[in-house]
Amino acid sequence: MAEIIKGTTPTITYTFASVAVTDIEVAIMTIKKGDAIKVEKDLASATVDAQKKTISWTLSQTETLSVAGTAEIMLNWLTEDGTRGASNPTQVRFLPNHKEEVINV
Repeated sequence: MAEIIKGTTPTITYTFASVAVTDIEVAIMTIKKGDAIKVEKDLASATVDAQKKTISWTLSQTETLSVAGTAEIMLNWLTEDGTRGASNPTQVRFLPNHKEEVINV
């Protein structure tokens, strides 16, 4: 199981084997705890790398602080031709941090 320390700013990256990331028109990455979506990010907030065939999102301190314990991360996407895909849910444990607060410059 993957782990994220609360209050940090990790990058979540999805790599595509058979879908050209440049053909993806809608992508929604969610973090769900129980029945509640705690974090939702769309394609506009992602970094798309056509050469590496990846789409990545960097979570904010606030976003990682909003999740406790075990949650699921999942990606749903839609290509320009209307093909919809989804990743398998990934279990992630959000670990406590000695400083569970946003740290500013």
